Amino acid sequence: MIDGRLAIAISILVLISLHHLLFVLLPVSLAVRLYVKPRPAATDVANGITRFCLGIGKWVLLVNPLWHLATVVFGGGPESLGTSVAWMGFLGLLLSLHFACTAAGDVIAGAGGMLGFRVAEQVQEVLTLRRFTQGKWVRLIGFLLVITVIGALVQTASFGDTWLHLKALYAPPPLSVATLLQQARVRTDFNVLTIFAGLVCLIGLPHSRDFLREPAPWKATICLLIFTFAVAMLWTHAAPMS
Repeated sequence: MIDGRLAIAISILVLISLHHLLFVLLPVSLAVRLYVKPRPAATDVANGITRFCLGIGKWVLLVNPLWHLATVVFGGGPESLGTSVAWMGFLGLLLSLHFACTAAGDVIAGAGGMLGFRVAEQVQEVLTLRRFTQGKWVRLIGFLLVITVIGALVQTASFGDTWLHLKALYAPPPLSVATLLQQARVRTDFNVLTIFAGLVCLIGLPHSRDFLREPAPWKATICLLIFTFAVAMLWTHAAPMS
């Protein structure tokens, strides 16, 4: 069983070097694991693969673009904000932080299943935020709002700029050339579609562990398709780190 400290260390490695995990460490680890006994059960390996694929898909298709959007908005300064831009940046940051946590939990639990280790339930609950929210919507939204404000402080590195960003959510600043340029920049590159997809996944999809609790071929097919698309996106947008 993987304890809490080891799981957190692995999750940090996942966040830092996703390319190495996918294209170097994972294939080597799986190859070595084939010669280590006792070998994991086929069902555990299959469930681990599907959950790992789902976690990588979340990270590449949701976390990366949403975090980039939040960085663009909060890095542009409060003078270039409009109400729609402020909301897109805020939602992008909120959703990216949420899916970063759940994706890390999926990747760690999935990799553990593939390699024959079981990640403790308590560790999974911490990584996927269920430890703090108890699966309740009110607690989840409240927790996400708190960590989003903290994330905004980290992004802007200024209490004043963070307050101006939050104020722009309900009190739009005067229009200016900088505001119009920022709106045009933020509304391109499928950012609106990505936020919509993130909200749909947050509201409409079950927790990964609950979704994969009962194995089914169609669930595995969906996870593999998501993983394939995510790897294609990852490979074409940035070369592996050297």
